[in-house]
Amino acid sequence: MKSKHVVIAVLGLVAACSSDPERDWNAAENGGSGSGSTGGADGGVKGGKVNGGDKDVCGKHTLRGDKATADILIVLDRSGSMAPGGNETRTDRWTGSRDAVVAVTSEFGDSINFGLMTFPANNGGGGGGRNDQLDVATSCGAGTINVDIEPNAGDDIRNALQPMRAAGFTPTAATLDAALAIIGTPASADQGSTSGKYIVLVTDGDPNCSADFRGVGGGGGGGGGTAPVDPRARAETIAAIEKLTKEGVQTFVVGFQTGQSSFADQLDKMATAGGTGDTKHHSVESGADLSQVFTELAGRAQSCSFELSATVDPSFVLVTVGKKGRKYNNQPDGWVLGKDKKSVTLTGTACTDAQHGQIFQVEVQCEPVMVI
Repeated sequence: MKSKHVVIAVLGLVAACSSDPERDWNAAENGGSGSGSTGGADGGVKGGKVNGGDKDVCGKHTLRGDKATADILIVLDRSGSMAPGGNETRTDRWTGSRDAVVAVTSEFGDSINFGLMTFPANNGGGGGGRNDQLDVATSCGAGTINVDIEPNAGDDIRNALQPMRAAGFTPTAATLDAALAIIGTPASADQGSTSGKYIVLVTDGDPNCSADFRGVGGGGGGGGGTAPVDPRARAETIAAIEKLTKEGVQTFVVGFQTGQSSFADQLDKMATAGGTGDTKHHSVESGADLSQVFTELAGRAQSCSFELSATVDPSFVLVTVGKKGRKYNNQPDGWVLGKDKKSVTLTGTACTDAQHGQIFQVEVQCEPVMVI
């Protein structure tokens, strides 16, 4: 069943604040048709671009806003602690995670563009979680792309995951750095514009594999015993997520049986840095729980990304949800602008409020916008 998240929003792009409304309205009419009210028919902009410097675009006219196709890159941990022999509960976390990923990418494949990256890259296929028998250099390889971000990716993702097994360490920071190079580029040319770029990180371990790493274990309690804490890897992982956030990519953090772990606080810090408005990571106990969380996160991504019919300069754009101004550029209660400058994605509580029926409006003003 598809997610039931629904956005009940009046989505318009409104230019306002003119000293001569009649002149500006005529200029807008010359650029295209307009209803003159938020949520009305498609409107035009002279020259096809909206910005605060061109007084001709100021006036009461509305541009089309459509729900955009979100890009989600699933970054999946396949370190040794994901295997039954590699964790203290002897849970097959790998099979549960793999099946949940296959389920969600099949369910939402026609409405969300999915990609897959697994880490570590060089674990030799592995199995059994015996990280104490693995070489650090070969089992700390940053994740590599397994399936490019694309529509209807479910079959490709299932085929990529089927032969994989879990072994190795947890090079989270290096993997997320590599992920930015992938999700930060446009999706395939035949998809059209996209907004809302997300990473869903699924892991059961504390980040390790920094230059200081000298221990064994998968970061979540491996076959060789509990791994030592790697403070440098922790800091590097936060920095990698903050860099993704700065580039307009939001990161959801999901932990497999991590709610009571010694590194739960680290995962919470990672979630907070992700720009989604989350201050806690999503901890799941089983593959079924993970499927439910995946569905929730897919719904959030799908419901909070919108395409506009003209480019905008964010300095002059006021986004309101429920009549409350929201901050630009990944504030916990705000919005981000896509690199195409024609797409808006709500973040945090702004997204939640829109999902629950609050009015969503995008307004172009003639002076730089200040939201307190």
